[in-house]
Amino acid sequence: MNDISEILRELLDRYSNTPELDQEFERMRRMDEDFEKDYATWCDDNGYNLKDGYRDFINEIVESQDSFWDNYHEFGNNI
Repeated sequence: MNDISEILRELLDRYSNTPELDQEFERMRRMDEDFEKDYATWCDDNGYNLKDGYRDFINEIVESQDSFWDNYHEFGNNI
């Protein structure tokens, strides 16, 4: 079984939050029937819809990273 959360984190590391990430993820879904099934199960288990659940997950990661840096700077820890 594919760990969809981990795969999405890896794609985010590799492609940043770019259209290339979306293209690669969609390619993976089209090319691998088992991956698509695992993704559907992951969406169901995590309350995401199949159409754009991966994008919601990516956005949550990006927002949490932004929040971390906002808090870091708020307390006078400028890099």
